[in-house]
Amino acid sequence: MILSRRRWWLFISLFIGFLILLTVLIAPTRNRSMSGSTFAVSPDGYAAWYQFMKQREIPMERWQKPLSALGEIFPNNSLTLLRIYGRSSQQFVSDAEREWVKKGNSLVILAAQGRVTEAPFTTTHNTEFGEVKIETTRRMIDNNQGLLRDKFGAIVEDKVIGKGQLINVSTPYFAANAYKDSPGNYEFLAHLIESSQSSKILVDEYIHGYKDQDIKETEDNNNVFLYLLKTPLLILLIQGLLMIFVLIFVNNNPLDKKQKIGQKVGNNSQEYINALATVLQKAESREFVIKTIGKAETLQLKKQLGLTGEKQDIDSLIKAWNQQKPQSSIPLETLLKLPTKKQSLTDARLLQWMKQWQTIHQEMNSDQSQYDHK
Repeated sequence: MILSRRRWWLFISLFIGFLILLTVLIAPTRNRSMSGSTFAVSPDGYAAWYQFMKQREIPMERWQKPLSALGEIFPNNSLTLLRIYGRSSQQFVSDAEREWVKKGNSLVILAAQGRVTEAPFTTTHNTEFGEVKIETTRRMIDNNQGLLRDKFGAIVEDKVIGKGQLINVSTPYFAANAYKDSPGNYEFLAHLIESSQSSKILVDEYIHGYKDQDIKETEDNNNVFLYLLKTPLLILLIQGLLMIFVLIFVNNNPLDKKQKIGQKVGNNSQEYINALATVLQKAESREFVIKTIGKAETLQLKKQLGLTGEKQDIDSLIKAWNQQKPQSSIPLETLLKLPTKKQSLTDARLLQWMKQWQTIHQEMNSDQSQYDHK
């Protein structure tokens, strides 16, 4: 029964684990990094700055497609794409992004980039757009022509690549919601966007997990598992997997095999008695056996004779026995006063003594059965 319970609990645990794994696999895959997103109102989000730009009536839109779609939708280039990477992520410009910039586009990247320097973590910088507050020790020290810099290196740098430009900012929180009381930061970033004089300004939300409906459908169709979610085939697939799982478990259950091998369960009490008897026999401790068993047999006989209490002596017990069993062939006095010296005790004598006790109890039980029958 114990093994059966263990088997079922194991089966239930494995089944729950399978359901958890299945839930994880079919859960919508979405980048949950909201840090740097213009939809986020948290301190590291950019919702306040985006609203600030909208109030300035700057033609800015949220971009929710991959970079490869820019060339298809805007073949004439002259675009500005703002990418704000959250928290401590470091982003390096790929070859595809460089090629896109070379065609005459602008890419503005806000990320934790540059090297860690000895600069104080919090610094303020006076600019033509107001006081700018910076909270990072990172600087881009390879460029001496930074748009915003101090003696430790560039905080904002501008690189010309082909017909376009790449602008790097060493902190992703340059104009985050936490700096809405620092107008210089908002104005400076707005200037970086406006100075490109692009025909359209886009804020990349695709990197934060936001996708247009057509992109979602395309990516889901390219994912076999997500495609199955939309069809009844998934239900058949799950049922088939469960059936295979159950069959494998039933046919290869190690617990069931152990149960069949070890079905015979030993009697621990009997094994203990046998072991003790073997030890006493080898030690020739017959007198110990006589005293121990004799005491137990005497107590049992007292109960059968109706004697109460434990203070009756041997003579009282013999008297009660002779009164109730005058015709008995067993001399009770001989059993109770059996010599316990090693010389007088043999295995044969000990066995005879125990058989006589057995006969006494049989006689008493026989009388009790006749009385109950009447």
